Amino acid sequence: MVDDTDVSNYDFDSIMNTLVEAPTKLLLTLSDGLGKMDIAKNLEKRLSQEEALLADSVVRAAVKEIRMDQRLGDLLHVEIIIGAGFRNDGKCLIRFFGIFSTDGVTTYSCNVSATGIRQLDGSIKIISLACAKDEGLGQTIDLIIEGT
Repeated sequence: MVDDTDVSNYDFDSIMNTLVEAPTKLLLTLSDGLGKMDIAKNLEKRLSQEEALLADSVVRAAVKEIRMDQRLGDLLHVEIIIGAGFRNDGKCLIRFFGIFSTDGVTTYSCNVSATGIRQLDGSIKIISLACAKDEGLGQTIDLIIEGT
């Protein structure tokens, strides 16, 4: 956000123009850059609002962990959330497709699975995180293993 203007879907030049035209003193609100994420229609229909919000929070926390790790390159965006499950112990299990790049030009897709749990302070802790990077290799990369 630049003042009251949501620039999350703007291209770079439009964001720069908005900043140039803004008052000298302005309020910037930064985000994870994901904006609104797509979700599989069958999943969207069965989630309660509370479950959808928790699933969204777990995806965003998983993206943050992946971006900090960098073993797979840059996670550019989440293509679609394809699965969400909720356990009685508070764990939220998520699956989504992420689009990655190692060179800023070519991209590839990974099937990401993450398990998160809401902490007492409201934050999400990712306790398990793996990315299936197929590309004909059938390779799964464990970024966070539960219990370690």
